[in-house]
Amino acid sequence: MSVEVRKPLLILIIGFAGLISSRVSEAEPAVDSPPDHPIVAGYERFFVDPSSNASEAGRLLFADLNCNSCHQAGQGAETGIGAKQAPILDAVGARVRPEYLRSFLFDPQATKPGTTMPNLLAHLPGEERRATVEALTHFLAASGRMVGINPTAKAIASGRTLYQRIGCLACHGSLESNPPQIATSVPLGNLAEKYTLGSLTTFLSDPLKVRPSGRMPALGLTGNEAGELAAYLLRDLHDTAKPNLRYAYFEGSWENLPDFASLTPLKTGPSVGIDLTVASRSDNFALLFEGFLNIERDGDYTFYLKSDDGSRLLLDEEVAVENDGIHAPREKRGTIRMAKGPHRLTAAFFNGGAGAECDLDYSGPGIPRQPITGALSLTDQPQSPESKTAEKQFVIEESLVDQGRERFATVGCANCHALRQDLSPIPSRLTATSLAQLETNRGCLDPTHPAKAPVYPLTARQRETLAVAIDGFQRGDGSHVTPREVLSGTLHRLNCFACHQRGGVGGVEEARNAFFRTKQQEMGDEGRIPPSLDGVGAKLTAESLAHIVSDGAKDRPYMLTRMPRFGKANTSHLITAFETIDVLEPVKPVAFHLPPRRIKSDGRYLTGSEALACIKCHTFKGVETEGVQAIDMTVMTKRLRRDWFHHYLVDPQAFRPGTRMPVAWPQGKSLLPKVLEGDTPQQIEAIWQFLADGNKAVEPYGLGRDPIPLVAEHEPVIYRNFIQGAGPRGIGVGYPEKLNLAFDANEMRIALIWQGAFIDASRHWSARGAGFQGPLGDNVLNLPEGPGFATLSSGSVPWPTQSPKDLGYRFRGYRLDPQGRPTFLSSFNSAQITDFPEPGLSKDSPSLRRTLSIKAANPPGDLWFRAAVGDKIEPLADGWHTVNGEWKLRIESSAEPLIRRSAGKAELLVPLIFSRDEAKIIEQIDW
Repeated sequence: MSVEVRKPLLILIIGFAGLISSRVSEAEPAVDSPPDHPIVAGYERFFVDPSSNASEAGRLLFADLNCNSCHQAGQGAETGIGAKQAPILDAVGARVRPEYLRSFLFDPQATKPGTTMPNLLAHLPGEERRATVEALTHFLAASGRMVGINPTAKAIASGRTLYQRIGCLACHGSLESNPPQIATSVPLGNLAEKYTLGSLTTFLSDPLKVRPSGRMPALGLTGNEAGELAAYLLRDLHDTAKPNLRYAYFEGSWENLPDFASLTPLKTGPSVGIDLTVASRSDNFALLFEGFLNIERDGDYTFYLKSDDGSRLLLDEEVAVENDGIHAPREKRGTIRMAKGPHRLTAAFFNGGAGAECDLDYSGPGIPRQPITGALSLTDQPQSPESKTAEKQFVIEESLVDQGRERFATVGCANCHALRQDLSPIPSRLTATSLAQLETNRGCLDPTHPAKAPVYPLTARQRETLAVAIDGFQRGDGSHVTPREVLSGTLHRLNCFACHQRGGVGGVEEARNAFFRTKQQEMGDEGRIPPSLDGVGAKLTAESLAHIVSDGAKDRPYMLTRMPRFGKANTSHLITAFETIDVLEPVKPVAFHLPPRRIKSDGRYLTGSEALACIKCHTFKGVETEGVQAIDMTVMTKRLRRDWFHHYLVDPQAFRPGTRMPVAWPQGKSLLPKVLEGDTPQQIEAIWQFLADGNKAVEPYGLGRDPIPLVAEHEPVIYRNFIQGAGPRGIGVGYPEKLNLAFDANEMRIALIWQGAFIDASRHWSARGAGFQGPLGDNVLNLPEGPGFATLSSGSVPWPTQSPKDLGYRFRGYRLDPQGRPTFLSSFNSAQITDFPEPGLSKDSPSLRRTLSIKAANPPGDLWFRAAVGDKIEPLADGWHTVNGEWKLRIESSAEPLIRRSAGKAELLVPLIFSRDEAKIIEQIDW
């Protein structure tokens, strides 16, 4: 194999690199000594064994050692796989310490054992090698400026929890004292020598920006999580940090910050930043921190003070931010014009009980928001870099920068790494042998490391499998890659098998099993181990699958291990591969003889607590259940394919052995014969159609922990409150006949009607009673919005769009008859309107009979009533009309109803004809 493979200068994979996982795999041996060869997690786990597939192993190594960057594929040798792009080196000087760059360039394997970066300069004579390293170091360091900040004890503790819970341990080893190292762990190296707190925080916030190939995916870190995780990874820096403030500690009970001048501190001492761990107890204490803030240039600076409970920031004895009082964690900010130089800083804090926290960040000219700790000092003299981080200040030499730029292009760095100068990547001036012409016993694969070849400390097995893969590429194996090869290769490269199993391959290793945790212990392994990928292409929609693998997901809130974001460029090909391989028998269309609203009502009933009780385990629109908090039902039709949903509900164990999902249709037979005639496909389809409404779906009965259902037994029940669909002045009426309605007192109309249960009052009768409550029953029908009556000069004039109040409507309340049934009263100009709804009976379901009476001393001659609005309204026999083919109504009036098209909709209008001073309309609605 001829020479000049140039591997990444900087390879660090930190975090979680899985997809979602399942069954526990075989245990991996622990190792006591650092690795002496490039570590690729998938290779170490599945291909070290000589009996494993050498060709597949070699293809994995070829991609992850980025061989393609130097040995270009082309005519006669295609790979059919994606390479791992080396880290992008734009602004690397702001990310990586120059001393680390120097050490890593000189000997990558010694600096970071297990790195996939070769020793690119090993062939150079000693002095030339040192000179080249120095020039490259200065060139790279000149691309950015680092700001040294040390982690706080509080952030380290929070970061430790994150590292141990969110999935970092799926790929990396434990960082606690002397743990057994697992052979398949991706090495981290000495991060404290490489990064500052700010640079590692920035990297962890979006790893794909620097390492776009997804080997280190984005973990969906929010808020301060990236900084906390970085603090834990750099916890060694905390021990080297020098005190930069003095504190005074007090104990007492306050509701606001005390007058510190009148108090005697129980203890005083130095601290590193605002550190609450110096307190002797966890509540009812106060701290006063004093020191200096050093400003490097004039400008406006913003200070962010977050605390629980009260706090205050003073600069030069003036209040900069006030956040006093007892309160939950709350952030206040202030912006101040500041001159270059030292400024006296005082930070006061007190805790009145429960949690205690206090964080101070700042931002200013050339300084993005960051903790203020690194800019503080005990005196008015700024701390030197040595006193801050115990490191020597690196001085860039411009002459070496120019030399480094030249060497970057000529020794092979630019073959793998992108580094833009003047908005364009530096092109490589080094050309290596093409893939088609490679000899597999020479160059990088020659264990004697010939002159000019980069040194990869490969094992004999790694050299052997790479040779097999290269031979295959040269035979044309890469020109016709099958979907199964695409899928297997990607899952190995992205280390998805660290969490997931598919086809008996992968899953959580025994040595890492305990690292996977859950918020719901009752769910067992199903709540903590990511799911199997068996059949996932038939399970998830293409859109959902693409979103999950490229953008990450949070569909399983009970599972602490997170599904990270791998990026579309690294995963888009997976969707077609999954769909091609995972095929499920199609489910035939289900025919119904009921309108869609009734079907959804049955689906809603089936999911409720009086039927299959799905809502006892699954959340619904984010509302927690009484039991485990399984995946929200309102996202199911977006995530899942309909065919899979039907098959799974009939036999969950066939798709996920050991699942806690019960069998609701044993042997495919329904346990609820009165619902949809006990037809299993119809019942499952009804649930599917109900859930298809997503967040607009009406909550099933029994949702929530302590429902308060209102029941009309002998007379109607009236409920006045915020009712969903009827506005903030809703008047709900539940009749003993199981007819229910909600009247909107703002618009003076019956807004919606429904059947079955009336309403759950727990939202408004418990706690603060915030929000709107929807119907508790089924078959909800929304009636036309806007004014019910309007004056029109002819039947072709558009219906008014103004609010009823603007048109002259006024709500006059309601009165009750002896049976407790309300009649709603309103007025329209000089006309007095009464609206008396009452239950009717249509077949086996309640219907609505509505008597509208309009009285006027001087009846208007052009008053109309709008009875219905829809896409299509058609006349039927006996005065009935059907709306959208879903519900029907009949009008009894002195005039014939008019069907017309207006504003893109069909409308049913009734002209009012007065007899003396009164007009009457009887409307019957059947749905």
